[in-house]
Amino acid sequence: MKLIVKSAKNLQGTVTIPGSKSQSIRALMIALLSKGETKIENSLDSEDTRDAKKLCQDLGAELLSHSIKSRGLPLKTNALNLNSGNSGISTCFILPILGLRENSEQEIILDCREQMRRRPIKSLISALKNLGMHIEHDTLPIKIRGKLMGGKTEVDGSNSQYLSALLLALPCAPNDSEIRVRNLQERPYVELTLSWLRKHNIHYVHRQEADWDIYGIKANQQYHAIDVDVPGDYSSASYAIIAAAMLPGTVCICGLAEDDPQGDKKLICILEKMGADITVEKNKVIIRGGKPLKGLRIDAGDIPDLLPTLAVLGVYAQGKTEIINVAHARIKETDRIKSMMEGLQKLGAKIEEREDGMTIYQSDLQGTLVQGFDDHRTVMALSVAGLLARGITKITTAEAINKTYPSYVEDMQKILANMELRDE
Repeated sequence: MKLIVKSAKNLQGTVTIPGSKSQSIRALMIALLSKGETKIENSLDSEDTRDAKKLCQDLGAELLSHSIKSRGLPLKTNALNLNSGNSGISTCFILPILGLRENSEQEIILDCREQMRRRPIKSLISALKNLGMHIEHDTLPIKIRGKLMGGKTEVDGSNSQYLSALLLALPCAPNDSEIRVRNLQERPYVELTLSWLRKHNIHYVHRQEADWDIYGIKANQQYHAIDVDVPGDYSSASYAIIAAAMLPGTVCICGLAEDDPQGDKKLICILEKMGADITVEKNKVIIRGGKPLKGLRIDAGDIPDLLPTLAVLGVYAQGKTEIINVAHARIKETDRIKSMMEGLQKLGAKIEEREDGMTIYQSDLQGTLVQGFDDHRTVMALSVAGLLARGITKITTAEAINKTYPSYVEDMQKILANMELRDE
């Protein structure tokens, strides 16, 4: 499937952003660990969240229209072969939870789809072995048995999902735990997880020593079923936000909670520093676009999912835009530094690659056929570049948007973006 995009002279209108993927999946996993019924409003409906829901079902949860009902711990195993699809967050989060099963010594297999099989997960597996679980292989599919006992362990800080997975599950272990993390990246995602722990009165301590983050977690704690309202997803909103900032017109983006700890809301501050006209209200962002923007040096270490968005922004901004400290963007669904370099260069952008990012210069773009690399964020970011380009831009593997934002094209059409999906 291809996404066909035509150049746009202006954008206008209002769009409501769907629920946060990160928040939705955290809500689902904690609901699985909680005894009772958890009501979840505005949960994202996408491939990733459906994969997460299926995992919850396979571990004894009952899925209702707007809620999830669980017997709590120990979890019941309804299937011995689980599949996490291409969802990195679901894969990481479910791994330690598999050590909280009723018959934990019974071997269970966790598999995934091809894209996820290529992504590294060895550090989390090593950490879980230190905490009492027995796991065969360092890449998926893997065989798992044994109880999550707690104790001391270390985990790589390049992917915050490893740490968040441990933080969510270890409060339920029978022994106190200590997690040591060196050079922690993506801190806002960890803070998002910690906000969920505080919401459920889960006790932990955190301290820093040199380049180490150390988390202490008390044993035998319990989650409780509570009602949840998932805020809009700043990562998904980023494409409409930058499109609205670069093109003339006024766009209102609704559903974004101003006080939400999602790290990608940092995009608002970045755009303000560049000179964008943005007004932030309680649950919406109003953008008056078409103003000149100035290039910046941006440390994207905590916001790697914004790298594709920022790369497109750099093509529009005056001077040069440097994106640094985001080498971990190379181990997402694809190498996003490479995918955005290739796509934007093919459209005519002047870009220099860095090991940990890229430098982008203001450029005129010409529409052409570009590869989406089966990566939802690459596809959506390149579609915004297509709005700036002369002529028509065609992006391959456009079905990848279903992973996190199935209504993306429809939502962009609401603000008059000329794009459509075609089977070509």
